[in-house]
Amino acid sequence: MKKSIIIWTVAIILVAVAVYTTYQYNSNPAPLPNPTTESPKDTTDQSSGQEEVVTSMDALDFTLEDMNGNKVSLSDYKGKTIFLNFWASWCGPCKYEMPFIEQLYQETKDSDLVIITVNLQESKSTVSNFLTDNKYTFPVWLDTEGDVANQYGVSGIPLSLLINKEFKIVSAHEGYMNDLEMMKSFVDQLKEEKQ
Repeated sequence: MKKSIIIWTVAIILVAVAVYTTYQYNSNPAPLPNPTTESPKDTTDQSSGQEEVVTSMDALDFTLEDMNGNKVSLSDYKGKTIFLNFWASWCGPCKYEMPFIEQLYQETKDSDLVIITVNLQESKSTVSNFLTDNKYTFPVWLDTEGDVANQYGVSGIPLSLLINKEFKIVSAHEGYMNDLEMMKSFVDQLKEEKQ
């Protein structure tokens, strides 16, 4: 009897620690890399509890492997608008916004907008199964060691960055986007930047 109580107590403590750790991982704000001399212009979107920061920082180049085994670099897309999203298949908020990323990708794949998603620290087979099961076709790059996430200071996912044609990060959104319209509004910030 005593042994059973001890086992259940330990199990409950382990579950509580796992839930707390996951919550902390997903709720900490993500610092952005290497600010230029310009400071952030705007801060948060308080209505949804998700952080949206308008910045003007140089994007950091990196090279990863895509799902086809090709080496790809962010700088390959200099001169284009880049929607960069960090995610993992175990992340509930990431899974929530994935259908909107797929819709945005389908609507814009022949435009000047490049959608790149970076999976954090999962195996290629795990990611491949997730994409196949959900019929997602947007580009996925594999950050299997977490080096790019560290380079970008990612501490919570999903994290979306908007990079302009001058290879500057102009906006960041931490947390999931509620719908396709919210995602389009995020991307449309570049139009406002030009005005």
